[in-house]
Amino acid sequence: MTKAEAEPARGDLTLAQICKALGNPVRITILRYVLDHPDCIGNEILLHLPDDGPHAQSTLSQHLRQLREVGLLEAYSDGAAVCYRVNSERIAWLCHELDALC
Repeated sequence: MTKAEAEPARGDLTLAQICKALGNPVRITILRYVLDHPDCIGNEILLHLPDDGPHAQSTLSQHLRQLREVGLLEAYSDGAAVCYRVNSERIAWLCHELDALC
C-alpha cells in the first residue's frame, strides 16, 4: 500500500471532523434548535438546552465554536448580539456524504 492509499481523502477528514463535533448530544440539540430558529442568539439557545445538566454560557460558547469550526453553523453580529444560523450548504454536503455510506 502506498502512502497516498493510506491517507484518507480530504473529504473523509472533513466528514470525520464533523462527526466528531456531532459526537456530543448537546451539540446535536443546539444544531436542531438553530435549524428550527434561524438567526437566534446564544442566550435563546442556552434557555432551550435540556435540563439534564448544567449548561453555562462558557460551555455553550465552546459548543458553538466547535460547530462553527466544522462549518455547520455561521455566526454574525447584529448590534451587540451574535446571531447563529445553519450553513445549509455544509448540511447538504454532510447529508450527501452520509448517504454515500449507506
